[in-house]
Amino acid sequence: MPTDRFVCLIAGGGIMLALLFVTAHHIPQGWDKVAHFACFSVITALLWRGTAGRAPLAVLASVIAFGALDEVHQIFMPARSAEFLDFIADAAAAMAVCGVLFVRRKTLCVESSEP
Repeated sequence: MPTDRFVCLIAGGGIMLALLFVTAHHIPQGWDKVAHFACFSVITALLWRGTAGRAPLAVLASVIAFGALDEVHQIFMPARSAEFLDFIADAAAAMAVCGVLFVRRKTLCVESSEP
């Protein structure tokens, strides 16, 4: 259903944009990596669904790039700080979800098809 995929793409992009504008979070120390992993897992799953699993490398690259941009963005926020381990949690979530969904897919991906 194309409308469902469009909604998932919009939701994934919306979550990405919303995270850029959140200035403070109240997550206990140590649990922030779990929160990063969970949030970026949801973003990856929504983008995967939005592309119908046909662009796994594009989904993976875009979520990892967003994780990097999110950490760079935090350098310029007064109440936030960038952490490399947050980026690692973001990238790990993207790789884990893409890996699981890639194994479960039933269609060819755009990157592997011939022109």
